[in-house]
Amino acid sequence: MVPWPQFLSEFVRAGNLTLGGGQPMIAELQRRVISERRWLPPEDFGLLYSIARLTPGTNILAFIAATATRVRGPIGGLVAVVAASLPAAIVIWLMTLFFATWSTNKWVATAMAGAMAAVVALIASSAWQLLQPFRKNPLALFLFAAALCAGLASLASPITILLTAAAIGACFPPK
Repeated sequence: MVPWPQFLSEFVRAGNLTLGGGQPMIAELQRRVISERRWLPPEDFGLLYSIARLTPGTNILAFIAATATRVRGPIGGLVAVVAASLPAAIVIWLMTLFFATWSTNKWVATAMAGAMAAVVALIASSAWQLLQPFRKNPLALFLFAAALCAGLASLASPITILLTAAAIGACFPPK
């Protein structure tokens, strides 16, 4: 079993030191939990990510709860959610107190635009990493391409795209 100090370190680090939102945080957790520490197989990580995306609300907290529960049990899931969210929530709350002053500053606005461009790149990187365990599966690649096209063209809501892909995947179980 993963020792508590290592476990907490990863979720505190990912939740409070990864900038750019949920997708970069997921990419960082994937790098650390799957690639470096090997606490979960890549297939489990992808499944947990998919399940978390199906839930309403804050998907990143659902993802952290699912991943941490898989690694350290139900108590681990609860502890990881608090560790990954509470410190950052306090910082964001404090930052909102000064938002009116900062939002008119041209240096802050320029820095935020640069950060947003990097966030988009990190989201693309995260998507690519999540696809890697399934890159030899033609159905998975087809569903990836179809969902990407549907999402880019705004043909359906994300939940409709996810449920449709899940239904199609269920029709073709592995041999």
